[in-house]
This record gives sequence, structure tokens and C-alpha cells, in this order.
Amino acid sequence: MAESYEFASQRKQVLDAYKAANQAFTASTKPYKSTGEFNFAVVNHQAAGNLAFAVAPEQQKVEWFGYGLGGVVSGTGTALGIGLVAREDDTNVSKARSTNGAEDFVIEGMSASARNYRALFSAADIGSLDQVAPGGPPTAEVLAALTGQQPIVDPAAAIVPPQVGSPFNLEQVLMEAIAPHIAIEFEWDRSRVEKVGTLDQIPEGGAKSFLHAHGDPATANRYRIPEGYLWRRDGQPDSEFIVRGTLVRPVVIPIFGTSFGANVPSNFRVPLALSLAIVVRLHGLSVKLPSRN
Repeated sequence: MAESYEFASQRKQVLDAYKAANQAFTASTKPYKSTGEFNFAVVNHQAAGNLAFAVAPEQQKVEWFGYGLGGVVSGTGTALGIGLVAREDDTNVSKARSTNGAEDFVIEGMSASARNYRALFSAADIGSLDQVAPGGPPTAEVLAALTGQQPIVDPAAAIVPPQVGSPFNLEQVLMEAIAPHIAIEFEWDRSRVEKVGTLDQIPEGGAKSFLHAHGDPATANRYRIPEGYLWRRDGQPDSEFIVRGTLVRPVVIPIFGTSFGANVPSNFRVPLALSLAIVVRLHGLSVKLPSRN
């Protein structure tokens, strides 16, 4: 007599295991999130023609969930030379590669969003702002944004190249340029690897302007994994987990400089480097033993 097999999703297997052990449990569908940055060097600036090139070098690697709060955000500290310390807007993981609070998490979906960009300008370009009366020298916050220490939002491309921030692009240029060339894989316990695909198949999954969204900006728009992958609690197999993104080929984007500071039309300025922060969210079901407090 032929044997019959019944498929069971990871969600069903986890819930059945808790029930079989006669253990009470709590469940949540709050997603896990982590941020990583891809970097662009700005090269070959031609002042006369006001043209330069933003180049994303190949083989850049970002490890989402590979750091926790207070760690260094993956991909920072490279082209811009600044390693950003992770805050609550970067990740909700307290410990690198681990779930929170000894919980099992069933990964049933994934989304990706371009959160912000950073720009690094030369000291000479930043110094030119002092010549704008009566603005005066840059404040600490402005200086941090111009030196790539903090994000900058420039909707009218007053400072950053229009190809980076202008709404006339009708898209988030940096994200849409590199997403098709970023290979995505899951890794457990530094050994087992699952190839997922490329970042262009991982949609927005959240609220955002359509102009800058990576696909339809709706919470239901995500890459779905109905069979599920299991991210186990600490001490169990498959408990150390990351999502890795690798830019497998270089991407080159021609850009124009902007004129700011002394407001001399022919004195166009471009950043020395740019970076794009991408947030990845994992959607699914977390299950854990109830708190005793």
C-alpha cells in the first residue's frame, strides 16, 4: 500500500509542537525589522558640463538582522566613513541574529523599503554656505546632514543631485537602480543558506508616497512565503538568522550637481559619496511561553 504524505506549514508544525507539549503560549504578528545601507561613490565630476557619476561598487554585502540595538548598522562606515549606531528606527531586534524574548518566529512574508539617503559633501562645499547672508554657518544638525552623519531629506534637490531627491524622477532612483541586482538569501547558524531571489521581487509592504514607494505602498503588499521558514529561539537549531543582500554587479547613475552656497550658477557641487538605507521587514507569527511577571 502506497504511503501518503501530508504537507504541513511551519506555522502548523510550531503550534502543534506547543500543543503536544501541553504548553500555554502567547502569539503575535508584529514584524521584525532591520536596516542596512548600500553605498555610492561619486566620481568623474566635470565642472564645466556639470556631470558626474554615482557608482555602487559590486559585491557590497548587507546583513539585515546581523546586529541589535546599540550595534553598528550593516553597510555603514564604508563609503561615508561613518558607522551608525543602531537606534529604534533602525531595528527592533535587541540581540544580533536572535529573536526577542526567547520566541520562535515563523517567517511567512518579507517586504523592503527605501527609508532615506545620506550625502557627504566636501569641507570646501560646506564652507561655502557661510557666504550666504544672513544664513550664517551651518547649525550642528545641518552640518551632520551635509557630512553624512545623519539622513537628509531634500524634496526640491536644493543640495543633493536631482536624480537622488527630486520628485520629477517619479521614483526612488537609487533603490530602483540597484534592487534588481541585489541577490537575497537567508542564512541560519552560519551554515544553512536558502537563496530567495533578488530585491526587486520584495515589495514595499507599508505606507509611503507612490512616487518613492518600492511597489504598491500597502501593508498587504509583501513577498509571501506560505510554507514558512522558522527562526528559532536562542539555544535551538536555526536560532542564528540573517537576511543577506549582495550587490552582484556595479551600478552607475549619471547625476548633475547643484549650485548652493555662494549661488554662483557655474559653481556646481556634487557629494563625495551617497548611501541608501533599506529597511527589510519579516512578517509572520511569533510564539513564546507567557511571561511570569
